Amino acid sequence: MPLYTYRVQTESGKVLTGETKIDSAEKLQKLLLDRGFTPIEIKEKNFINDISQISLFKPKIKIKDIAVFCRQFAIVLEAGVPIATALDVLVEQTANPTLKDCLRDIYENIQKGTSLSAAMQQQKDTFPTILIYMVEAGEISGQLDRVFKKAADDFEKSYKLNHKIKNAFTYPVIVTVVAIIVVMVLLTFVIPTFESVLKGMGVELPLPTRILIAVSNVVKSLWWIISVGLVGVSLFLVRYLRTQNGKRFIGGLAIKLPVVKGVTKDIMTSRFTRTLATLMSSGVLLIQALEVVEKVLGNAVIADKVRDVQEEVKKGKGLTQPLTNLNYFPPMLMSMVKIGEESGELDFALNKCADFYDQEVETSLQRMTELISPAVIMVLAVIVGFILLSVLFPMFSVYQNIE
Repeated sequence: MPLYTYRVQTESGKVLTGETKIDSAEKLQKLLLDRGFTPIEIKEKNFINDISQISLFKPKIKIKDIAVFCRQFAIVLEAGVPIATALDVLVEQTANPTLKDCLRDIYENIQKGTSLSAAMQQQKDTFPTILIYMVEAGEISGQLDRVFKKAADDFEKSYKLNHKIKNAFTYPVIVTVVAIIVVMVLLTFVIPTFESVLKGMGVELPLPTRILIAVSNVVKSLWWIISVGLVGVSLFLVRYLRTQNGKRFIGGLAIKLPVVKGVTKDIMTSRFTRTLATLMSSGVLLIQALEVVEKVLGNAVIADKVRDVQEEVKKGKGLTQPLTNLNYFPPMLMSMVKIGEESGELDFALNKCADFYDQEVETSLQRMTELISPAVIMVLAVIVGFILLSVLFPMFSVYQNIE
């Protein structure tokens, strides 16, 4: 459905602007006239006059945007505002244009009689699966405002967790990239100049220096082939890692690498407990909740294991025994799940467990950063040291010859 922007004049002479999705400009003009406005300008938005209409340039909807939307929606619903009116208000308040378009589509579908969960299901590429299930359960229970408030709390916690994970890897990545750039500049521009100076002096070059000069010559003469090769390998890896086999490969590494596996276990436990608790407290059945958990874990290997747990739960074995047989999650989770099932408050027990492992993730990330950063610096020190020694050895020889 096309998107139109418009400028209208009220009876008092005030000029208003807005935008909406509608079948045609003629229908929009008629709608505005029926509402007592005098249309001044109606213009369709497209990729020619608005670059944001090209999907490549549309801003992505981040988990923070979803958290803000849920928080605002919960506040408006708690005030007793009808769903359609609440969405109309949120469309105007939403800053992200991509999310604004999605909310506008949902508003129009609700005006046609579609339920909120069904309208959000049509935007499943935009909204997380967990939110759609929660909204559906909230509609059935009549507690939609409470569901959105709960969703806002959990998305905010997820955003903070993801932010901590990104921050943990930022410093090592920046140091590595800067070091690679410096080494490439040395090999491409500095070492060739140094080579010509040494050849003019007629000094016999030691083995490390000859190796460095050989590497420099290869980089300097074949830089375009190396660049194309790196780009090609990067594109191949990106494409491969998006496949199911690629996701399983990365997931397997994450649970086996010595430093990373502990952090991965804490992250998986936090996501598993938080998602399951959120869905169950919203009224979603355990089997359906496990189906959602499988999709949001972010590790294909653990997701496969959770799928096995679903099959066991369908056979009526409860949750404690299948999770224990999984032999992955920590014993504390098993104990909390058992207590929760026996007391009939599984969602409460899982929530407490999620809070605990959120703190564990922070501790694990800090510990991993403390290990990775020195390791990266040591590797870079070895590389830079080799370059320096390869340059200094011939200089010592020149100095001795002069003496």
